Amino acid sequence: MTIRIRAAALLAALALPAAAHAQASGATRPRTLSEDLQLFSQVLNQIRVNHPDSLDSHRVMMSAIQGLVTATDPHSYVIPATRLSADRMAQLRAGRLMEVPIDFQYVGSVPVVAAVAPGTRAAREDIIRGDVLVAVDGQPVLAESAMELSALLAGARGSTVNLRFERERTDGTRVELDRPVRRERGDEESAVPVAIMLDAQTGYLRVTTFSNDKVAEDLRAAVSRLEGQGMRRLLLDLRDNGGGIVSEASNIASLFLPTGATVYVSEGRKAEVHDSVTVRGGLFRRDRAYPLVVMVNEGTASASELLSGALQDNDRALVVGRPTFGKALLMQGFPLTDGSLMMLVIGHVKTPCGRVVQRQYRGLRQADYYRLARTQRDTAGRPTCRTVGGRTVYGGGGIYPDVVMPEEEPTPVWLARLSEQGVVTRWVGAYLTEQAAAFTTADALAADPRLPAGGLAGFRAFATAQGQTLPQGADADRALEHMLLPVLAGAKWGSAGYYRVSAALDPQITAAAAEFGRAGQILNAAP
Repeated sequence: MTIRIRAAALLAALALPAAAHAQASGATRPRTLSEDLQLFSQVLNQIRVNHPDSLDSHRVMMSAIQGLVTATDPHSYVIPATRLSADRMAQLRAGRLMEVPIDFQYVGSVPVVAAVAPGTRAAREDIIRGDVLVAVDGQPVLAESAMELSALLAGARGSTVNLRFERERTDGTRVELDRPVRRERGDEESAVPVAIMLDAQTGYLRVTTFSNDKVAEDLRAAVSRLEGQGMRRLLLDLRDNGGGIVSEASNIASLFLPTGATVYVSEGRKAEVHDSVTVRGGLFRRDRAYPLVVMVNEGTASASELLSGALQDNDRALVVGRPTFGKALLMQGFPLTDGSLMMLVIGHVKTPCGRVVQRQYRGLRQADYYRLARTQRDTAGRPTCRTVGGRTVYGGGGIYPDVVMPEEEPTPVWLARLSEQGVVTRWVGAYLTEQAAAFTTADALAADPRLPAGGLAGFRAFATAQGQTLPQGADADRALEHMLLPVLAGAKWGSAGYYRVSAALDPQITAAAAEFGRAGQILNAAP
């Protein structure tokens, strides 16, 4: 009897696809929403009536809802009420909880480090862009979005959370790294962690996030301070800036663009989403304008892309570096009746000349969407538009630089191990104690970035005693010095010293600074 039931069920199951195909092949009209809701109800009812397991119907429904939302685009998501504490979110918004100083980006369902705030302990813990977060205080990562992860990792100011990362080295091997991370801001006094003079006339500002609503205010103060030190040209570094508060893009633009200049244009299904955001109360004065170079890369996204595009389209800045990520969507949170939160894309954003910043995602799997972000790097097939001064700029997703730089060289495995295993940190303290008089100022070290005689040989001996195998030769020596000098500067003069010496050794900063002549020509030719 049992065999006959199974045989009949199998024959029925085999017959169903053929019948469904026969119905579908005769249909020429699109299905209505009512028909699709009926289909969904049919599936849910069959599961409820026939599935042999005891199922949590709400959990099943939430899985379906999450699938529905994530099918719309790569960035919309739902945080279920079971993982969303309203009290915790309220504490976070009220500033009673401090987030970790790391920006994460979800690549598919995996949290990946996008940027680490300069000047923090996390920045000294060898946590780098591309590291994958795999555990929090020894537990698997349950968060499924950057917002949820931010709330999960937040805690009392100054407290520590232990994070485990997985890193893929250049030789394809993978290593897990445990790192204690202090909950702190990049700089307790300023939302702009790096504001220094590279030489007598060149200012350098590094901004790694727009998630702080003080960025524009602090950037204005930093610019004023550098102007007081003699700045006559500015390098604005937005590399690995994952964006944040969109209004900060327009607030920062007001420092460099005249009143009335367009910053971005938003479009959506609802009329209230449509807007053209312009500079109000701009501080720009042509008689005081100076050349501006903006640095970007693949980690530049969202609001930082809008700022880059506005400065480029208005011929206020020369953009140099790598094509940016291509994420510019307006999102809104919609509380659901069970306490869950849906974060939904409600609009797209364009630059002043009409370039769509968001990369194409329709018809792509999430894995392909993120993979193509790193492979679609040239101008082939990209639409074009004109800046206010008539220059050609490229659309098609992201901000395409005026000057494209080569990708940064990957860190060799042997060099990465020195940081991963704490060899450099253990060496620096003792070395500085012995050689304190050899280091006078960060500017002096940046002007002549070399270790004192015997320093490199001493580190080689120390590393060898720690079980490390280091290659010989001039290239290896140069790579070692470039890794050691910023760490030494940071230990002696703090984050300002670290970034002053790092900037002197960064070939992309050197190349960007060589473009101020072109930046000046663009500024002078602008109407």
